[in-house]
Amino acid sequence: MPTPIRTLLADPPWKFADRLPGPNRGAERNYKTMSIDDLERFVLPPLADDCRLFLWRVSAMVPEALRVVAAWGFVPKSEIIWIKRTVHGKLWFGMGRQVRLSHETCIIATRGRPEVLSRSVRSVFEAPWTRHSGKPDKFYGIVESLSPGPHAELFARQRRPGWLSFGDEL
Repeated sequence: MPTPIRTLLADPPWKFADRLPGPNRGAERNYKTMSIDDLERFVLPPLADDCRLFLWRVSAMVPEALRVVAAWGFVPKSEIIWIKRTVHGKLWFGMGRQVRLSHETCIIATRGRPEVLSRSVRSVFEAPWTRHSGKPDKFYGIVESLSPGPHAELFARQRRPGWLSFGDEL
């Protein structure tokens, strides 16, 4: 039997009720999405009793993200904020339903009492935006410095050395 995962990362394919104009705007034009009910029922890989979850949420679906965290057996503890920059260092001018977003939020949740590897990890970091729903390499380094392995990523868009990766875009 494989070693249970101690750190789980997920950027769920959130399904929105609205449609955005333009050929590439919105999640459904970039990848298959899932309903909240389907995400809540999603079968997780074997997890350690003491495990940490990093779950990216969208600003328009905070209660839904917290439902998924709870359905997966985790308790929210903190958040990490990614301040998005352009490749030229300017603040990103993203989409938004009320305001134009320049950040993304990742919920940190736990089950049991997972080990904290570093107590000097800050809750905010800055990095360039790369592509729709893509996350910067810097974030993975933050996760690895904070939380022990084995590490696994659900809904992964690319493989990472030393990580288990699960996703239909691999």
